[in-house]
Parts: sequence; structure tokens; C-alpha cells
Amino acid sequence: MAYRRGSIEVMWDALPGRLGANRSDTASAPYPAEIAGLAGYIDHETLLYAMRRARRLGVGADEVLLASGLVSSDELLTASARHLGIGIDLLDGYATGLALSQADPRATIACGTIRRHDGQLTQAARGLPLRRLAEQLKAQPGLARWVRLTSPERLAARIREMAGERIAEEAAFRLSERQPRLSASSLRLARYLLPVLGMLLAAAPFAGAALPDFAGLALTLIIAALILAWSVLRFTASTVEPAVHAPARRADGELPVYSIIVPIYREAEVVPRLVAALQRLDYPHEKLQVLMVIEADDAVTREAVQRHARHPSFAMVEVPPVGPRTKPKAMNAALPFVRGELVAVYDAEDMPDPAQLRSAHAVFNGPGGRRIACVQGRLAIDNAADSWITRQFAAEYAGHFDLLLPMLAQCGLPFPLGGTSNHFRTEVLRRLSGWDPFNVTEDADLGVRLARAGWRSTVIASTTEEEAPAGFRAWLYQRTRWYKGWLQTLLVHGRHPLALMRELGAWQAGALGIMIGGGLLTALLHPFFVVALAIDLVAGFRPATATDAVANGIGVAVFVVGYGSAAIFTIASMRRRHLPGLWRVLPLVPIYWLMLSLAAWRALLQLVRAPYRWEKTTHGLARTSRRGLGGLAAEASNHGGTSRRMVPRAPVPAVAGPLRDSDADRPPPRRAGASD
Repeated sequence: MAYRRGSIEVMWDALPGRLGANRSDTASAPYPAEIAGLAGYIDHETLLYAMRRARRLGVGADEVLLASGLVSSDELLTASARHLGIGIDLLDGYATGLALSQADPRATIACGTIRRHDGQLTQAARGLPLRRLAEQLKAQPGLARWVRLTSPERLAARIREMAGERIAEEAAFRLSERQPRLSASSLRLARYLLPVLGMLLAAAPFAGAALPDFAGLALTLIIAALILAWSVLRFTASTVEPAVHAPARRADGELPVYSIIVPIYREAEVVPRLVAALQRLDYPHEKLQVLMVIEADDAVTREAVQRHARHPSFAMVEVPPVGPRTKPKAMNAALPFVRGELVAVYDAEDMPDPAQLRSAHAVFNGPGGRRIACVQGRLAIDNAADSWITRQFAAEYAGHFDLLLPMLAQCGLPFPLGGTSNHFRTEVLRRLSGWDPFNVTEDADLGVRLARAGWRSTVIASTTEEEAPAGFRAWLYQRTRWYKGWLQTLLVHGRHPLALMRELGAWQAGALGIMIGGGLLTALLHPFFVVALAIDLVAGFRPATATDAVANGIGVAVFVVGYGSAAIFTIASMRRRHLPGLWRVLPLVPIYWLMLSLAAWRALLQLVRAPYRWEKTTHGLARTSRRGLGGLAAEASNHGGTSRRMVPRAPVPAVAGPLRDSDADRPPPRRAGASD
């Protein structure tokens, strides 16, 4: 078959020199169609191994060879087209480009088929779909003149090139156009009134004399009830032992394709460690897809990803500057390219437990898993010893992810998700239009939207280590963004309370209000209650009326219960996470709470001035590590060199070695004619 001459149009002519000599036109009948074209170029033993592993995993043998780094995507494309007797489409022609420009990019990615105006079909097929294509061509030989073959990588790259702006625009505005009441972009008057309401509440501890007795007491009772409910919630979480769920893990052949989205922005320094951490995941690399999502103008991070993320499982998605420049918009832009039945989200500094994907899949397919749309991994701080702030952060994370969220999940209550280590059913995520690009804590908002749509979320005892900011300024910027996003979430889902109660149920809606609203109210009012209590102490607690005495008593009770429950919560969480230095953490909790209050008030003011500003947290600055930092750094360094294996011509080339998986008896791949 003749090909147009060009860069890789003559790949087949070059193939013998690249794959090894001793090509023979031996019968390819023993091999499935997806690798039959490689017969004589890769030795028989390696092809048989690929077939055995492919049968065990339920994938194509060509996918095994590609994931092993023995052949590249383009070499598989050339060999398969030659064997099937059809042409290659490099997707660079005018007719193909015109067809792509007029097609729905999401549908084209999903089906892998391009129908041109001249009737020609281009199929991006590999593995089992390629085998089915071979069967169709065998049954109807006349189809060969109408079908051409391309690779999934080339199709995805071409769609990103031609439809990137359209995909980014949809990523930014899909939710706000389809369901404006569920998007933070539609917040108008409420975000201006909220700071005023906050200031009025802050004046409540001092307003007793200015208000009528009944009104002052009623306001005190309402505020105290919400803060006490928040304290009781945390105290209860300290006393509840989380249920131990150990659903049966599935064999490799039963595992689905799993996709991972990793948004990265100006974090080139953490890319080597991130890649090493993802390579440690215990999941068949033939069924793993990692989408590294970067901004189009971030050249430094792009170069780092291209240098280090070189395994065929990795791909890079560039996000054009359309709409708000936020993490959720970047993840939405990657969502059309997700191939997995399940999709996970990790941050650039994450070090997930290697078994986390298998654990999450086991929950989705375990008892009651059909109604679960999200599995939340537990987050822990890796660099707790960096400063007193990171120690407080570590204790706070331990309480939130080891005590509070597991209790809420165990009770079937909705909860705001953490910002990373979320595992979703891809179809549900797409049905909900993904994340809200205008909410700066898109994770918290999505947890509520999942619950409103009738889906459950749960928590697994699988940990992802994260890096906490060690300095005050970095910590303040990050915490401001979190509080601002929680305020956005509270306003979006609280502006129609009857609809919220109808969709969630009154009990669930109330628990959600306590979870989000109680934490915000506590942070906003804490310093004012402290000042009011200090004034009363100096004055000797001399209330003018009986109502003032009751209000003072309520204030003291709130203070005692709040600090007491916080102490119990901190002790229980640090013991649960086995964190050292309890007595270095507890005495500084009051100071840390004042810092939280500063961040909450900064968030409240920023909600008016810059509601969608994303204050970036810089990572890669950790000086200490609870586990794995040195080992991962060394591993990342080892993976940074150039591989002697063939380098695929995909947007992100192949890496020096395969991802870790459970196939312990794997023989080293060899090429035909290779000597030991």
C-alpha cells in the first residue's frame, strides 16, 4: 500500500530499522489483529506475553506493548494499517480538518470516528475496538477503500488544536448557562449584603444595651445555637468510631479504565515528584490515563511535563485563556478527554496511597455502591514539622478528614468534598456539568450538588499526603480562598432554602447548614466574643438586667463548650492520625483561631471586591516529610533521563519505564533479533 511521502507517512518503510531486523512475512494468524502487523518485528515470546497479559486484563495486546514502552503509538498505527490493508490518516489534511471543525468535539472523542464529506471514515482505534474493526473489514472487504486509521493520541491532539477554544468556553460557561441558580456566577446582591450582615452579627456581643431585651436575647440565642451545634457536631465526631469498610478488591481483568486529572499551574518544580508518585499507583498501566492540565501560557510547566511525564499513560491538556482562570475551569476543559469509567482528581503536590484507585473502585462496586457518585480519600499533611502553622494545619486536617467527614458519610449526610483525592463516576460528573468554574472551592460546591441530585458521597481510609503552606502569608491566601468558596457555596445553595430542603430533606439540609454555616460563623464572630468576654471579666460580670445575665451566661457557655469541644476534637484527631507534638499544638489553638478569623473576614470582603480571584498556593517548598519525600525525589530524578526505548510521537512522549502494577512475573520485553 502506498502512502504520501512526508514526516511519518513513510513510517512503514522505516519500521524494520526501528523495530529490529530479521523481518519475515511469517503467518500472523496466531496473533490477534491488533498485533498481527508486528509479527517478525517483535519476538514471538514477547508477543505471546502481551497476549496472555491482555487476556487477563481484558484489553488489547497492542495496549500491553505500548504501556511497556516497546512500541510507540505511531508505530502501532503504521503496523495495524499495513496489516488491515487500509490507509493512515495523519489528521493534517484539509478535508479531515473541515470535518473536525464542524463536528461536536465531545462526540468525536467518545466515538473515535470522523466522517468526512467525501464519505471517507477515519477511525481512531486501538485494542479491542481495532480487533472489531478488523472483523468488519474481513466480513466486508469493500469497506477498506472507505476507512482510514489514526491513533487516539493524534485524534485527541488534533481536537485540542482545532476545538480548544470551544471546549474551554464550554468548560467556563456550561453550568452557568444550563443551571444558573447552581452557579456562583449568578451571585449578585447577596454577595454585597453578606459583609453588612457579618458586621451586624459581629456587633451582636456589644449590642445588648442598644436592643430591646427580647430582641437582644433572641439574637444571642440564634447565634449561640448555630455555634453550639457546630461544636456538638465536632464533639460527636470525636466519639464515633468510623465504620470499617473493606469491600473485596477486584481482579485486574474486572477493573475499568481509570482516568486521573491533575491541574497544574506554575508548579514546574513539583512535576518530577508528582510523576513519581503517580507511577507508584498500583493499577494496571494499560487501564490508566493521566491528564496533566496546564494553562496555555505556562511554558515552564509545559516543558517540565514534557520532560518528566513521558509514559504513554500520560497526556497533556492545554487550557486556552477563556473565562475565569481557575482550577475547576481547567478540570472541565480536561473532562471531554477522559476515557475512564472512573476519574480521580489530584493536586500537583499530592502523594496518594498506591492502592487508592483500587480501594475507591471497590467501594463503587461494593454494597450500596450504585448510589455512590464520589469517593473521597483522606488528606493528611506531609510537612507537619516545617513550622507551628503546619502542625496546626496537620491537626486540623486530621480532624476534618479522619473524624468529621467519615462520621457524616457514615450517617448518610451530605458534606463538602476535599479539594483533591476525589474519585467520581465519570458519567455522573458529566451529567452535572462538571465543576463550577466561578466557585473558588469547587469541591465543596460539587459535594452539595451531588447530594441535591440524589447521589451519595463517602470516605475511604486511604490517605493522600499533601504539602501545607509553612508561612503566614501563603497560609492566609489559601485559607481566604477556602472561606470565600464556602461563602459562595452557602449563598448559592442557601438562596432557595425550600428547594434545598425538598431535594435533600430537612435533616440533611440542616446538617449541611451547620457544617458550612457553623464553621464560617464561628470564624467570623470568634474575636468579637473574646473581646466581649474580656470586657465582662474586667467589669466583674455585673449585668444590668436579668436578660443581660442570661445572655452573659449563654456567652460563657458557648465559649466553654466551643474551646472544650475543640480541645477534645484536636486530641482525638491527632491520636487517630498518630501525629506527634500534641502539647505543642493545643496551647496555640487560640492564636490559630484568630488567624482563621482574619482569613474569614478577608474572604468576606474579597467576596465583594474580587469574588472569582484565585490566589494561588505555591508548592514544592516543604523542608520536612512524614513519608516518601526523599525516596520520591530520588525516583523522580532517576526518571528524568532520556529513555533508550522508543519514544512515541504523542503530545506527551513515553517514559523510561512502565507504571507499577501487580504483574510481578512480567518478563522483560525483547525485540526480534535482540541478544541477551
